Amino acid sequence: MQIENMIAENYASCCGCEACANICPKNAISMTRDAEGFAYPKINPELCIKCGKCDSVCPSLNFQEEFPENLPKVFVAINTDEKILRHSSSGGVFTALSEIILKDGGIIFGAGFDENFHVVHTSAENFDEMQNLRGSKYVQSQIGDVYRQVRNELGKGRKVLFTGTPCQCAGLKSFLGKDFENLLTVDVFCHGTPSPELWENYIDYRGQGHEIVDVNFRNKNFGWFNSVFQIVYRDCGRYQVPFTSDFFGQEFSLCLSQRPSCHKCKFRFPDIKSDISIGDAWGINNYAPDMFDNRGASLAVVHTDKGQNFMDGANLRVRQIDFDSWIVHNPYFFIPSAEDSRRKDFFTDLEKSKNPIITMRKYFLQNTGEVDKNNQEQVNLNLSKKIQKIVGHYSKKRGKNFLVFVQEWSEELEKTVRENFLSSAESAGIFVVDGIAEDESGKKFWKVYDTEFPRSHFVFGITENEVKDFKKNFGITNFTYDQRLNFDFSEIVTWLKD
Repeated sequence: MQIENMIAENYASCCGCEACANICPKNAISMTRDAEGFAYPKINPELCIKCGKCDSVCPSLNFQEEFPENLPKVFVAINTDEKILRHSSSGGVFTALSEIILKDGGIIFGAGFDENFHVVHTSAENFDEMQNLRGSKYVQSQIGDVYRQVRNELGKGRKVLFTGTPCQCAGLKSFLGKDFENLLTVDVFCHGTPSPELWENYIDYRGQGHEIVDVNFRNKNFGWFNSVFQIVYRDCGRYQVPFTSDFFGQEFSLCLSQRPSCHKCKFRFPDIKSDISIGDAWGINNYAPDMFDNRGASLAVVHTDKGQNFMDGANLRVRQIDFDSWIVHNPYFFIPSAEDSRRKDFFTDLEKSKNPIITMRKYFLQNTGEVDKNNQEQVNLNLSKKIQKIVGHYSKKRGKNFLVFVQEWSEELEKTVRENFLSSAESAGIFVVDGIAEDESGKKFWKVYDTEFPRSHFVFGITENEVKDFKKNFGITNFTYDQRLNFDFSEIVTWLKD
């Protein structure tokens, strides 16, 4: 089977969505954990009939990049029920959507805790059962046969809500093979999924000698911005700390414990297969300050008309925001997390250790300042590249694009340019070259901005050798400039006339 070859060539190609195991008509595929505690498909050759269905549903094996026709709508959303909002990780969007499904006699599938607080995908058919599916769970859940269950419920005509990571939603869609009007898929902004085995060792350690009755990765008793990781015991109070002050939490946040595929993840925008994506409205003060009160707020990115219909009918207070206003505050919607440079050593030590908790504590006590800095630099670089790609794609649909060289961009200059160059091209866009900068090595480049995106956030640095590619990638068809600049315009004109 091709999936075996794919995984053998590159472990990071398999996201562990379990679509292959669910589709197999002979149950010849089992999800087997490797040394790091992540599950990968293992084919039993005695049962396999080589039908190829596993290959046909693998979202990684069959991945093709696709941009939606238009940029999706983005909303800040807050549940209007104060009790629900208080007990939600962010703004309570998942609960509001679930209520619509349950009121119509539907069923919800999502990540919950089993009796040992291991994370598994399970179902809920009423509000009480749905409580187990609420809240963030920073672990890769075991899907089991949930895709088959979803298909069966859809076949009965029931409304179904499925929520999971973007790769799990892609796995379900590929497994089903077609869209269903009675299916709503909701993915979560994903920072990556730590090893389930690591979590199980951790929570077993926390439960030694005491019965755990509740686990909450994002308790908001001290406010949304000050949420804490909380474990409640039946007989001895609770363990409660900021998530990054806990060794499991810190190792998740620094991307030390994530699945290899998380750092190569393909299922980021524009390749989201769900109807709605939801996540925390980080940076809300910058784009919707009137919606911030530290009780929690969500971002909802709506990809389909079906998703919009559900948002319209949900018990939510919403405000639409510009697509570009929130990007830098939620980079993992667009790019994979950056791998911690210590990851290989970490899992090697875990494998050798007789006590994984000692290893986790050892890495927790290390000075992570440089690691965090390097991770952030990589995130910033990758996000800039991804945004250039997105802007480049949609700019080609504008008709005409103008490159403008200026001393300093101003409202007066923008008005002049738009009046002179865009009056006959309604869908045109303007790219602004605003001065020359140098990188750390002293290499000079032009600072380029797209006026459709925040200039304070995205600077497309291009050198003289890269301008032709920039013109091609962004569909530049015309240019103008401010004579006060000392650019070599003869070269620019030659380039633009190519």
